[in-house]
Amino acid sequence: MKVSNPVQRCLFINVSDISLKLFRGTKLRRSFKVIRYNSEINTKSILEYVNRLNIKTIVIETSNLNHLPENLTNDIIDARLSGVRVFDAQEFYEIVNRRIPLVKLSSNEYLADDIFSIGLKHHSGLSSKRIIDLLVVLSILPVALPLVVLGCLLTLLSSSGNVLFVQERIGVGSKKFKIYKIRTMKSKHNGGYTTSNDDRITIVGKFLRLSKIDELPQLYNILRGDMSLIGPRPERPEFVDLSNEENAYFDLRHVIKPGVTGWAQVNLPKATPDDNLKKLEYDLYYIKNYSPRLDIEILLRTIKVVMTMNSN
Repeated sequence: MKVSNPVQRCLFINVSDISLKLFRGTKLRRSFKVIRYNSEINTKSILEYVNRLNIKTIVIETSNLNHLPENLTNDIIDARLSGVRVFDAQEFYEIVNRRIPLVKLSSNEYLADDIFSIGLKHHSGLSSKRIIDLLVVLSILPVALPLVVLGCLLTLLSSSGNVLFVQERIGVGSKKFKIYKIRTMKSKHNGGYTTSNDDRITIVGKFLRLSKIDELPQLYNILRGDMSLIGPRPERPEFVDLSNEENAYFDLRHVIKPGVTGWAQVNLPKATPDDNLKKLEYDLYYIKNYSPRLDIEILLRTIKVVMTMNSN
C-alpha cells in the first residue's frame, strides 16, 4: 500500500492505544488527514463521512473493543464493497511505520494481540536463508579478507592492544556466543553504550566504523552458524537483561539468528538507549514480515551506507 498522497483523509473508528501511538508519530501526518469516529457517541452513519469527505481508508481500533454493533459492521462492509480500504489499527500502524506497535499499558501489562505468533510462518524460509548466507559469504570472502587484513594492520600500527575485539553476545534461542570484530576503541575503557563523538574510539577506529570494515570478522560468525547476514543486532547479556526488564517482548528477537545488519540498524543507524523500544518494534516487524525482498532492501540500504561512509 502506498501512503504518499498528502491530502488523503483517513477515518479512525474508536480511537484507542495503538491509534494514539500512531498519531504521536510524524509519518502518518505526512500522508493522511485524520478523521475520528466514536461509535458510542457519533449518531451519523460512517457512510455519511465516507461519501461527504471522500474517505478512501478506514482504520478500526479493536484493541479495547469487545464487539462491533451490527449497524456499524454493515456500514463498514458497504464501504469495503464500494472500494474503501479497511484496516485494523495494528495492521495500519505496521503499513505506515513499517514496525510493530508495542503498547505497554502499565508496568506489568501489555497489549498482546498476535505478538506471540511472530516468526512461526517463516520456519521453512529460514533454512533457505542459511543457504543464501553461506553463498554470499563465500562469494565476498576474496574481497573481505584483504580488507580485514588491512583493518588489522592499521589497528596494530595505530594503537596498543589486541587487534580483534571478542565479546559475548546473545543469539538465537537466547544462547550465548562470541562475536568477532576489529577493535575500534582504546584497549582500556569503561564499557557501556557508544555515544556520539565518543573519545574511546581511535582515529583508525572511526574510519573502520564508517566503512564497516570492523564488522567483517563477523563473516566467521556466519560461517559458524552463530549469525545471519540480516537479523536483529546481537546484544551483550547484561544489556539483554536490562532490556527484558524494560519490555517483556524483547526476548522475541531471539527466535531467529542475529544479523550483521538488519531492519532496525538501517532505520535507526544512530540509535541511543532512548530508542530501544523503536529498535525492538523494527526487529519484530522484520521477524514477522521476513522475505527475500525485505532482505534485499536491507542489503541495498546497507551498501549505500558503506559506499557513502555515512551512518545517516
